[in-house]
Amino acid sequence: MDVSSIAGASQMMQSSQTQQALSTAMVKQAAEAQNKMADLLAQNAKQAPQPVKSQDYGFSTFA
Repeated sequence: MDVSSIAGASQMMQSSQTQQALSTAMVKQAAEAQNKMADLLAQNAKQAPQPVKSQDYGFSTFA
């Protein structure tokens, strides 16, 4: 193998590693965004009014 072949292979490996690192960062960012959304939904569920059972009917309504 000559020097240019080795350098080209090394460049391709480095490019592949960079692309893999970027992909991993994107997956991590998406997971963090999903966690934030889950936290917001959990907070919203805690603040939502709870259903109250109506004495006139056999089903719940929100007050």
